[in-house]
Amino acid sequence: MFKELSLLNNKWSLKDYNERQVLTLSQRNKISPILAKLLTLRNVQSEDVENYLNLNLYNNLPNPFLLKDMKITIDRVIQAIERNQNIGIIADYDVDGSTSAAILIKFFEFFPNKLHLKIPDRLNEGYGPNTRIMNYFLKEKINLVFTLDCGTSSFGILDDEKYKNIDVIVIDHHLSEQKLPNVFSIINPNRFDEKSEYNEMAAVGVTFLFLMALRKRLRQKNFFSKIKEPNLLSFLDLVALGTVCDVVKLDNYNRMFVKIGLDLIKKRKNKSIAQIIDNSNLYHTPTASDLGFVIGPQLNAASRVDDSSLPSKLLISNDISEIEKISRKLILFNEKRKLIENNIFDEALIQVKKQATNKFIIVHGFGWHKGVLGIIASRLINQFYKPTIVISFDQTEGVGSARSINMIDLGSIILTAKKKGLLINGGGHKMAAGLKIKKNLLDDFHTYLTQCFYKYDKSIFQKIEEFDLKITLNTINENLLEDIEKLEPFGNGNEEPKFIISDVKIDYVKILKEKHLLIFFQTDNSINLRAICFNCIGTKLGEYLLNYKNYNLELGCTIRRDSYNKSLLPQMFIIDAMLLN
Repeated sequence: MFKELSLLNNKWSLKDYNERQVLTLSQRNKISPILAKLLTLRNVQSEDVENYLNLNLYNNLPNPFLLKDMKITIDRVIQAIERNQNIGIIADYDVDGSTSAAILIKFFEFFPNKLHLKIPDRLNEGYGPNTRIMNYFLKEKINLVFTLDCGTSSFGILDDEKYKNIDVIVIDHHLSEQKLPNVFSIINPNRFDEKSEYNEMAAVGVTFLFLMALRKRLRQKNFFSKIKEPNLLSFLDLVALGTVCDVVKLDNYNRMFVKIGLDLIKKRKNKSIAQIIDNSNLYHTPTASDLGFVIGPQLNAASRVDDSSLPSKLLISNDISEIEKISRKLILFNEKRKLIENNIFDEALIQVKKQATNKFIIVHGFGWHKGVLGIIASRLINQFYKPTIVISFDQTEGVGSARSINMIDLGSIILTAKKKGLLINGGGHKMAAGLKIKKNLLDDFHTYLTQCFYKYDKSIFQKIEEFDLKITLNTINENLLEDIEKLEPFGNGNEEPKFIISDVKIDYVKILKEKHLLIFFQTDNSINLRAICFNCIGTKLGEYLLNYKNYNLELGCTIRRDSYNKSLLPQMFIIDAMLLN
């Protein structure tokens, strides 16, 4: 751990590794010492290296029947197929819910059943099943309904006696309370009584497991002697998209789903995803980062500012004209979202300045746009590194989004607040949650949060920037790039390697678009290298980089190909810098 704080006020930590283990890994697997170090830091054992670097679905097939309620769910769905029953679907409006709906519907395209997909209106109805949708299913005499990426905590709706003749199948991944809704079945690796190894999967991953189990049972019953068998592998581009956008851990099965899914995306198998990529002017091979930061925000923008049903419609469609029409709308919605988001963020910052000594942030406003609350919370965490809750109030009630930091389970804190009667509703994950609160209980909720966070040591709220290796400019070359790329896809739980660059000698610096810096270096071998530092003009980091001749710096960065200029040469992406004495 470095003693001083960086230019962005972060603690720097350089990861430790066992030199003997690195040497063994390198020699046994015939890989470079740097790749061996990076694998060791990811706790990859020597016997697992081949599988880690060359993921194979058939060598790592999950067993869906390990999940509770899977068998009875499959039996009920096969009964519906045999009787050609209409089936209802309620899916969440985010990318995880939309991709879950898309793969379920694409599977059922091979069967005669009529499917009725309904998406809650994010702005007017909020998350999860509601009476409008359930009454529609009642009216249409639909007695089998899936809830995707929702339903685990929908007691008030799903337990209603009026819907007792509807068999509801919940496929979800959200944390459950110590009780469950009275429904036909709940397939959820995060239900309180579940002990499977799939608890890090997004809802689309759980839906994929369900389809694996369903297809297997249909095979056993010889269904595909008369109809074409669905190719589940072809759904993995959608599974990858939902998995990345829900920010679940990219380890084990999730990493495999995303790696295979990205290969499909590169081949442009899905017309909808390909169209969004074209609209986004991506000039390089799509990465997991592109799914999360380019494609995902466009899909999510629809429910944030307009029509919640558009993402699922787009991902399900095979009609080119419809795909082009919806994808163009998403671009406009995303630009509108950015404007709304920036205005609210500025208002929230004013409140945050008064909470400097708090261990959490809670900001609220009247009539704040509900569709951007989660994004505001994430941006505040990036800047202040404290669990954050953002609430939009009307006259009497508020709707909020919460985001957390490492080592603090905010989902459980929200669930406990609900049990204590401080919230009308609430729940979610360790790192993200939603809530609904009466305005007159805000002070009590604030007091409860203060008590919850009192036990956490101040050190938890100091952001630590962890780096894999310390290297020199001379180490940055094509071989290093290839080693880094072997570890992809990157994301939560499989972070992109970060490096500290020592012995930095900057040749010159160029300002781009009045907000970025392009930095030029030369190695000892006279090889030219470049680095970019985004949005740093006006920051302490940008000031020191501009005045590089006066300071001795070590740079914190990631290293990728320079795809923007299509040179594909190594380029550093600077995330921080440390001033040396």
